[in-house]
Amino acid sequence: MNKVLEFFVNNSSKELIKKEIRVYGWQNEYDHLLISSVSKYLFEEFKLNENIVPVNETNRPYRIKPKQYVTVHDTGDSSPLHTAKFWSEAVFNQSWEHKPGEVVPYACSYQYVVDNEGIYHNVPDEEVAYHAGDGTKFDYVLYPSGVDATTDKPVITISEDGFYVLNGTKSLVKAPRIYNERDGKVLVDRVATTEDLNDQSILCKVVDGKYFLGETYYSAGYKLIANRGGNNNSIGIESCITANTDIYLTWQKTAKLVAYLLDKNNLTINDVVQHHYFSGKNCPQTIRMNGMWEHFLELVKFELQIRRFEQEGYKIELVVNDKRVLSNGRVLDSDDVSPIKYVVRTTKDGVSEEVELEIK
Repeated sequence: MNKVLEFFVNNSSKELIKKEIRVYGWQNEYDHLLISSVSKYLFEEFKLNENIVPVNETNRPYRIKPKQYVTVHDTGDSSPLHTAKFWSEAVFNQSWEHKPGEVVPYACSYQYVVDNEGIYHNVPDEEVAYHAGDGTKFDYVLYPSGVDATTDKPVITISEDGFYVLNGTKSLVKAPRIYNERDGKVLVDRVATTEDLNDQSILCKVVDGKYFLGETYYSAGYKLIANRGGNNNSIGIESCITANTDIYLTWQKTAKLVAYLLDKNNLTINDVVQHHYFSGKNCPQTIRMNGMWEHFLELVKFELQIRRFEQEGYKIELVVNDKRVLSNGRVLDSDDVSPIKYVVRTTKDGVSEEVELEIK
């Protein structure tokens, strides 16, 4: 058995995910039966629909910045009309039609938007886009903390006098003060506490055995401490939650795109973050509220590994003869609860091998 088939054997799911989830949107919320696929790998070709926005002052300023992250959003709207193509055209046209005769200006932008039907590319990856909510005055930057690194990911808290604490050791870096005012009236002004951190924490890297911390700020709109570098230094992806579509398929297509971007930009799975990381906003809300973020990262990891096998010359195919399963591995709802058997076939240098797998 070759290493590709061994990877599938050792890392494939043994049981389907099948559960009711709540899909969250500003137009309306709805219940959705989520069913996973036979594999964490989506057996279909990776394709991009190029719809690059002309340079303009509204949503494509043509500013080049190095990329350190891939940021995952969801569109937060559920109208059946609001597809990936719809939102791609909204960026392209800098507006969208809310209702007949009512056109809404659209200053937001992102590099990609994804749904069941495909992936649309609006802003070149290396350019700034307006999607993360952290502004564009501050870039990705690392400050010395003065603390020796003892783990890859330290526990980060805030001391009583407002400094970041890493694995129990006080750093040299001060957390932003919790401050907000409106119409000249101070609404809040105090030292930050650990409870003020967003739930994805703050940027921390190990460099030459020391911890370095990123630029942070207090997001008054969401009342949390968040990270800078979202608009300037990340590639933004909007994933659609359009009603009457296959949410899991959208997540798998998004995972395939994320894997492509990690590979292309020499980034790692640790560089995949939520919109929440940069602003404190509860986004991507449907993934977050249903506890599916870690599973989404597993989809990305699987896609990334398969990309590497393909780059080595392996062709990987799904062979399945079960009416419950589509050619790309998506599983349809059915009263039949018997195990699904499927075959993964690889071909390299004219030699084919295969293995049969099963999921319940």
